[in-house]
Amino acid sequence: MVYEVRWTQKAIISYVDNLNYLNKEWTEQEINNFMTAVQDKLIVLSHQPFIGALKKDKRGKHYVTIINKRISLLYRVKPIKKQIELILFWNTYRNPTGLKF
Repeated sequence: MVYEVRWTQKAIISYVDNLNYLNKEWTEQEINNFMTAVQDKLIVLSHQPFIGALKKDKRGKHYVTIINKRISLLYRVKPIKKQIELILFWNTYRNPTGLKF
């Protein structure tokens, strides 16, 4: 069964923020590589939503998967609705104490 991928507002903003950073600091090729990596990962997640590392905290449980060496994707799985909810694209070089979603 293929899961539907749903983007939260925070996921959209963090995705665009990462694209803007790449646009300022890197080349068009890196932007394309990032976008392709995200698309490829979302295809895999839609077929295998539980492959990420499970994390539990006071907000509940979520999964983390790596997009590339600098970016991780945080997401929730809603098995009853057959949905994956993208929470946030997180730059792993940032201080994790600022991680809020």
